[in-house]
Amino acid sequence: MRASNVQLATNSYLIRKLFGLILLAIASKAEAQCPIDRSLSLCCRSLENFSSNSYVWENICGFHDPVDPTTLVAGGCFTTSTCLNGLYDACCERYLPCSASTDGTIGFNCSGHLVH
Repeated sequence: MRASNVQLATNSYLIRKLFGLILLAIASKAEAQCPIDRSLSLCCRSLENFSSNSYVWENICGFHDPVDPTTLVAGGCFTTSTCLNGLYDACCERYLPCSASTDGTIGFNCSGHLVH
């Protein structure tokens, strides 16, 4: 192998390794975005105060724990590595049990933001 071919192979190897490290760093950042007390990472269609849909949570889902009305609840959630535009990237404490839900899972005591 000529010296230029060896240099080209070495550069190609280094670029692949660097690209792999960058992807690993991005994936690690995505996994580590939620704080430990809200470690459930979800992508959701809604993120609203408990009080805005309390009738459903209490009477249809049967959730009767005492709740601050401003506690955020995320609805229509699923897990994914990338949350698409128009959906909420949410970090939740736990799932809110609701066998009657037809809009996906529900996250309870959440924080999050709309993905643009």
